[in-house]
Amino acid sequence: DSFLVVMMTFYFITLYPDQIHAFFNRGILGRAIEQGKLAIECIDIRSFSDPPHHKVDDYPFSNRKGMLLKADVLSRALNSVGDYPIIMPDPKGAEFNFNDAKLFAQNDSVVFICPSYEGVDQRIFDMVTIQSFRIADAIVPTGDSPAVFMAEAIARYLPDMLGCSDCVENDSILSGLLEAPQYTSPRECDGHMVPDVLLSGNHGVIDDWKMRQSLAQTLFLRPDL
Repeated sequence: DSFLVVMMTFYFITLYPDQIHAFFNRGILGRAIEQGKLAIECIDIRSFSDPPHHKVDDYPFSNRKGMLLKADVLSRALNSVGDYPIIMPDPKGAEFNFNDAKLFAQNDSVVFICPSYEGVDQRIFDMVTIQSFRIADAIVPTGDSPAVFMAEAIARYLPDMLGCSDCVENDSILSGLLEAPQYTSPRECDGHMVPDVLLSGNHGVIDDWKMRQSLAQTLFLRPDL
């Protein structure tokens, strides 16, 4: 599918804006930013907290364990951004996959809430429409890394992001088969050799070897595919 999105903007509502910017200013993503295909906007949650203490979190009612981001502060931060799809990492959400990434890539902007501590005041879900996703059944201290993970997956579908249109759809997970093992120079490394078949120059034999390797890898490592 071809999308009309020329430039995408990711908004991150976070307590750590500097770290978000640092992650994107590199490699393929950094080049996309330089070329005007991608823009990263970080909204510091503390900017929307009340003086003099500028609290962004508080203890949950009935349970003084952990801290929750305050709904009023988070709402003000969200209102500073346009009316775009909002994503939040959440263990209770659906598992994020390439279909979700492809769908979100059709928007010109996406907002990510990066929760910290124990999460967010539940009322924020009544105030705005938020789509929750989980990355894996693991716990991390903040939602920044899962949000960045999802943003990278979405950015991959921007036009010419990879410089190879076939690369977007032909990666192992999308094709239904894991890739065969791959090798580069040198031919010998600490006594381990590149398989002779890959040096044979016989492309038919090489393709057959790669397919058998791919089937075996998928069968034993990811039979769910």
